[in-house]
Amino acid sequence: MKKALLIAEKPSLMRDIQKVYKTMKLPYEIHFASFVGHVVELKEPHEYKAEWKKWDLNILPMIPERYEFRVKKSAYKVYKEIEQQLKANQYEFIINACDAGMEGENIFYSFYKRVGCKLPVKRFWTSQTTDSAIRDALSNLIDENDLLIRNLRNAAMYRSVFDWLIGLNLTRAATVKGGRIIKIGRVMTPTLAIVVKRELEIQQFKPEPYFQFEIDLGHFKALWFDLKTNDNKIKTLQIAQQIQSQIGNTAIVHDVKTERKIMHAPSLHSLLELQKEANKFFGFTSSETLKIAQSLYEKKLITYPRTESKHLPTSLAKNIDANIQSLGTLSEYQDVVQNILNNKKQIANVIHSKKYVDDKKLTDHHAITITEVPLGNKKLSPGEFKIYHLIARRLLSIFMPPYVIDKTAVVLKAASHFFKANGHVVADKGYTVLYELFKKKQEQPLPPLQVNMELPIHTTQVLSKKTEPPIRYTDSTLLDAMFHAGRFVEDKELQRILKDAEGIGTSATRAEIIEKLISIGMITREGKSFKATQFGIDVIISLKNHDIVSPVLTAVWSKKLKDIVDGHISSSQFYSEMLQYVKESTGRFIALDMEVAEKQEVIVGKCIVCGHVVVEGFKGYTCSNKACKFFISKSIMKGKITTTDAKKLLSGRETREIRFTWKSGKKGKAKLKLVGENIEFVFSNKSKT
Repeated sequence: MKKALLIAEKPSLMRDIQKVYKTMKLPYEIHFASFVGHVVELKEPHEYKAEWKKWDLNILPMIPERYEFRVKKSAYKVYKEIEQQLKANQYEFIINACDAGMEGENIFYSFYKRVGCKLPVKRFWTSQTTDSAIRDALSNLIDENDLLIRNLRNAAMYRSVFDWLIGLNLTRAATVKGGRIIKIGRVMTPTLAIVVKRELEIQQFKPEPYFQFEIDLGHFKALWFDLKTNDNKIKTLQIAQQIQSQIGNTAIVHDVKTERKIMHAPSLHSLLELQKEANKFFGFTSSETLKIAQSLYEKKLITYPRTESKHLPTSLAKNIDANIQSLGTLSEYQDVVQNILNNKKQIANVIHSKKYVDDKKLTDHHAITITEVPLGNKKLSPGEFKIYHLIARRLLSIFMPPYVIDKTAVVLKAASHFFKANGHVVADKGYTVLYELFKKKQEQPLPPLQVNMELPIHTTQVLSKKTEPPIRYTDSTLLDAMFHAGRFVEDKELQRILKDAEGIGTSATRAEIIEKLISIGMITREGKSFKATQFGIDVIISLKNHDIVSPVLTAVWSKKLKDIVDGHISSSQFYSEMLQYVKESTGRFIALDMEVAEKQEVIVGKCIVCGHVVVEGFKGYTCSNKACKFFISKSIMKGKITTTDAKKLLSGRETREIRFTWKSGKKGKAKLKLVGENIEFVFSNKSKT
């Protein structure tokens, strides 16, 4: 019997496939192995040429003759184990079981090239990790020469090469010109520019006073407005007081309009929409939501989360009853599920609705939804519980009646002045009954009103106000700005390209980009908001009008990558255009005059070894005495050590509880403390794993 080696992207998926495989009879025998995400990466410049180790403008741009990979230090053991497995067995082919998408192709084929493998490859492709989906994928492996798979693989490789060329060449140029480490990236820099633009608007904002005038009619209040301009702002206190002096004791209803609004449930979740909703309701960061969604996917409870799509394919929608039924065991959804399953006509209507089901609007993957696997007795963390139920509610809502309200707008006249008030009455709560816990204070309904009705004015009030500066970005609004980056360009054609390319970054990388900007000190979190640092502001100002600052650059090249996937341009054409751009762009970058303030050293305490001050560095907290080797890393077992944590350690105190990932893959929380020169974990009973 033929033998194949299946390589999964993560151990959890490998185990899931193994379990299903044991129940099947296939015409070949499968052996199993697993990566731990990326196990290789593109080499650093000096590994190609010794002279590229110098940070010298004269050697730029650095363009290797061929691109080579090196084994990541953190994944060396995994790499060697799979390499030995390939050498020790006579396999007829390999099965690529990495995540079904561009990044999964990159993870597999970068290893495949580095290890020098020549065996044929079959593709295991599924957006779900349920037993039935795995069984179907194993039974229908895709050949590596399938046009879509081949194009996706080429696009994945060229995307990583392009990012290498842009990132390393422009980072070198910026660092030499700016006199300190300045990281530049195809997506990272335009994202920084979005935050900096908002920060400069806030800094340059000058509040202007204005006034409003309000009358209280007992059951509701109404605000003065200019009937011609519809503006409710009054320029001076004198004018507001003059209006107040002219108002008598009654107001007459001048006009009443009531309009019925019918609002259907929103589309299903893409990762972007899930991240925005989780940030709005729970304050989760974009990276937190992605990690939680990935965990739910690995537990078979939701479909593949790294998706840009908000639609389901027809094939899945036709069997959606099973997904809905899986929620029927949860008490909060029992009645809703039963009503949906009893209404076959409504299910059919949704399946035929382009708002929710559209094969033409699918990307690599369909929208995120729950699977047919019931929650049962699975143990979820509080975060997993919240995200699972957000996805569950969104699925159920599309099969429920719309939210219907009657909106009323009334215009009143007092003396020669006009006032406006709004209110609404809920005619049908529809799908919003699922969101009662999240509802904020509702707008109050207006009492029954008719034209020419006379109403007594109880009190009047002049309101003193000031114009407000723009609001800083949150995770939700920054992700939205990255997706709708076309708003930041004026050219209509470029706006169209950005829309087609779905903004800058991808659903899988946007959260990572934001966290990287924080880690290198270009933006900071203040509560739920992002603020550009002076360093970040200096970088963007110094880059002037270089196109690395604009979202257009990444959109244009993302469009070209998509053209590779769709077969509209060849890989060789893309590479030729890419090299020409890198050469021109690097030349323009070198010509810039960069003025970036020197980094101010952040002192976190005294060294426990030699007594010198310990300062914050890029990767950790280092003793300022170069002869001393004392060092605290900013990242320990994937746990982030902040400046506050470092200060506590050096002062002899314990840190806050930090979330760590042990070598076994298990996660847990612990505090840290310094014992001599060594860092030790301090567990509470609840934190042990």
